[in-house]
Amino acid sequence: ARRGRGGGRGGRGGGRGGRSSAQSPPPTKKELTADGSTAWRLFDVKLPLALDPGKDSFEVTDALRDEACKLLGLPIGRTREDGTHLLKDGEGYGVRVVRKSCDARKINEVGFSYVLDVDDVCVDSATVAGGSIKKLDIRPRPKKLERVTRDWDDETMLDFDPESPSFAVDRARQGAATDDRVVIVGLGPAGLFAALALAEAGVPVTVLERGQPVEGRGRDIGALFARRVLNSDSNLCYGEGGAGTWSDGKLTTRIGRNSDDVRTVLRSLVAFGAPPEILVTGKPHLGTDRLVRILRNAREYLVGRGADIRFGCTVDRVLFENTDDAGDGRSMRACGVVVRKNSRGDTGSERPGAPETLKAKAVILAAGHSARNLMENLLTDGIELKYQPFAAGFRIEHPQALLNELQYGEDLASLAAKGKGPLPVADYRLAHQCRSVSPEVSASPGAEYVQRACYSFCMCPGGQIVPTSTVPEELCVNGMSFSKRGSEWANSGLVSTITEADAMPFCAAPGREALAGLDFQRHIEREASRMGGGDLTVPVQTAPDFIEGRESDPATLPTSSYRLGVVPARLDLLYPPAVTEAVRESLLAFDGKMPGFAGPTALLHAPEARTSSPVRVVRSPEDYQSATAAGFFPVGEGAGYAGGIVSAAVDGLCAAGRVGAF
Repeated sequence: ARRGRGGGRGGRGGGRGGRSSAQSPPPTKKELTADGSTAWRLFDVKLPLALDPGKDSFEVTDALRDEACKLLGLPIGRTREDGTHLLKDGEGYGVRVVRKSCDARKINEVGFSYVLDVDDVCVDSATVAGGSIKKLDIRPRPKKLERVTRDWDDETMLDFDPESPSFAVDRARQGAATDDRVVIVGLGPAGLFAALALAEAGVPVTVLERGQPVEGRGRDIGALFARRVLNSDSNLCYGEGGAGTWSDGKLTTRIGRNSDDVRTVLRSLVAFGAPPEILVTGKPHLGTDRLVRILRNAREYLVGRGADIRFGCTVDRVLFENTDDAGDGRSMRACGVVVRKNSRGDTGSERPGAPETLKAKAVILAAGHSARNLMENLLTDGIELKYQPFAAGFRIEHPQALLNELQYGEDLASLAAKGKGPLPVADYRLAHQCRSVSPEVSASPGAEYVQRACYSFCMCPGGQIVPTSTVPEELCVNGMSFSKRGSEWANSGLVSTITEADAMPFCAAPGREALAGLDFQRHIEREASRMGGGDLTVPVQTAPDFIEGRESDPATLPTSSYRLGVVPARLDLLYPPAVTEAVRESLLAFDGKMPGFAGPTALLHAPEARTSSPVRVVRSPEDYQSATAAGFFPVGEGAGYAGGIVSAAVDGLCAAGRVGAF
């Protein structure tokens, strides 16, 4: 494995190191050691705000060591002969922060909650320094004080473990022929980590990315913001890093924060320049500014490992050849792709290239959730697809100061101002199960729900709303933040589940029912563009006006972070009635939890329609290959198997192991 930047001591790190080490069972009391290989894990160790250095510090302070002493039964307030804390760090042992998060559940008791590891050498040293020669009798308590195998990351590294059984590469075939390569379509998180793992294992890789590298992509996005010039191939959806590059850069995931694969992804990001704190903080995020640097470093690493990365290349079709069914239901095999070089849009520096056939041993489809034409061609070619429920709705924006005051109270809100204080800017996560439906909604197509979900999505504190359209006539928005989250606004998706029954009335033609979600998205985005008057102007409506079903007054419209202009419109008429009613009911419910959430400063922007892929490319859960075609590996968010940066990266990483064994 190759070692990278970052790491070191200072209380950072913790957690597992990668897929190379299997999850070890916790040691028993009989397995106590004095060599530092085992530790006590202390949960929910609290420090009040007055005693904590703040959100940006992960130092193990003396106040934190005092709290650890309380839980371990060590003397409190005692020091060693040299004046240092009883529970001090030594060479190769000590106290380590595993997790730190802000605890603002009670306004008058705001502070920070920690998970700490204290290894046995540190405990024994403190016991002796406290004047006892008898081993401390510590009783484990579930979820409060537990035994763990110490596994601290003092150095970050890239560790994809190509020798593991799940990554069995046929090395005799490596580099044997040009068409022995693996082609990866897309360089978002799934494509990036599939490429990293395969390149680390020595597998020939060609990555085809429709958009531009982050440097050129940044210029194209700048032209969009400054001159309304939309490059249909390089924008906030297409380009190096995928749609997540110009977002909040959230690294939270529901697939297990401490799983080996997740730790591999996070450690790799640190090796490429992410701050080591992402291994520790309770809600890790990177921000667009950091992601640009990280992606550039990852690209340089891949090229150094022999990967062939081609930007500005659109894959129009995956090529398949007929094969005999080997008993797995697959009668085709992926054998390459049809790719063409894009023009550079407004620059005129290049003309579109002629389609080119690129042969491959296997194809990893990591194209993201906006590769609509490619999905349509897969359906035409007989690849099994199915409708996947997704969510759609709006972006709701509030003044960040309002959320800070709601979360921390009037006295402490200023400590989170523009991301510069000791408290993190306030965020939220809300969900509501709608239980009531009005009679007129019940009679509408697609309204047959009992508990339709509505929830916040991809909340961006201290952020801005941005256009994620890929063609001018289809309007879509998303949220993004920089690492400091210093904007005066906060925004979040406010979305409701779009069932198959909701989408089917919008299906464009018989035989494409699996793509009904794409047709639903197109309809909503085109209608939103019409409401805004075109030219990427976004239609908006205040929350009270949405609830009451009236157009907002332009004279009293709240300011918006959206830089291309907004115009009042009846957003309550954009979606099918069942979806509108769900959002309306949820606004009232959320306002009950957070007074002011649906107040006059809350501004809805339309539409947020690309929360995830509305179609799934059916694959085997064992070998990750398409159910229809061998050697075809659909991965990540666009194929319907992930939702966010980390889960998509893990999916690409896991798929790479199956490709290596293919």
